[in-house]
Amino acid sequence: MTAFAALVSPAGDGAVLVTATGELDMTSAPTLIESLRDAIRAYAPSRVDLDLTGVPFMDSTGIQVLVAAQADIDGELRIIGTSPAVHRLLELTGLLETFGLTV
Repeated sequence: MTAFAALVSPAGDGAVLVTATGELDMTSAPTLIESLRDAIRAYAPSRVDLDLTGVPFMDSTGIQVLVAAQADIDGELRIIGTSPAVHRLLELTGLLETFGLTV
């Protein structure tokens, strides 16, 4: 199991980049939630770009976090990269387009 981490950095165009690494599941989801909330409080971004390229596994808890975050952000939550497994999960759940991804 890979330890989960989420790094927040301002992108300069009013957006914030959150780069997640490690497995996103029930035990690590609170870390992502806290990082997203901190980013929103600190930067009030017009958009949050979430890079999940370094996330090899995500379960339904991760999906719930993403959907809830999309509703919480006064702007847009866009996923800018995924691992193959996460991309497939988002595809199976019909959420690719919701987060700005294509099949």
